[in-house]
Amino acid sequence: MDKFPLPVATGMRNNGAMTTCVPVQFDNGIWQSAVFFDVGGKACKNDRQALRKTKTPIPIAVEADIINHANASVIMLRFEVFTHADNPLIGEVLLTPGLGDIQFQTVNHFTEQRDIRWYFGDSAYNVIHSQQTPLHDHERTGYGELLQEAISHDALVRLTGKYDALAALKEIVSHYEFRS
Repeated sequence: MDKFPLPVATGMRNNGAMTTCVPVQFDNGIWQSAVFFDVGGKACKNDRQALRKTKTPIPIAVEADIINHANASVIMLRFEVFTHADNPLIGEVLLTPGLGDIQFQTVNHFTEQRDIRWYFGDSAYNVIHSQQTPLHDHERTGYGELLQEAISHDALVRLTGKYDALAALKEIVSHYEFRS
């Protein structure tokens, strides 16, 4: 892959996202969730340089958690890319599996696929570095447990008539601070 797929790049640009995680269909026709980082800005200059120079995979830590909001479940994926050991590149993705098929499938793919593909792009969404990291059985099981918890929580919220995934996302995002 030389460039981010057009729907991924367009979605990131339209939403102002630096990081996204979405299902992508690869050459063998299989759909898998992949992670895309836009490292084109001035704040990512050192990360971009490190990514362009490396010929080996860069260590990446992944944390997944669920926020059971009063209006919907939100799964948070946090990625730390150790381009620099003392100052990793960090990205977070918030997914509401009850909101729609793509968000549900994004998490569901992690319960089945054997690895995660990572793509890092410049400001024009040209891939400057890519790599794969394995997904172990316990990690796939963990994603499955998060998804089941989200489904159960959202089913109860829907029974109360208070399900509103966008309201849950809006409140959670309001606690984030953004650098300009």
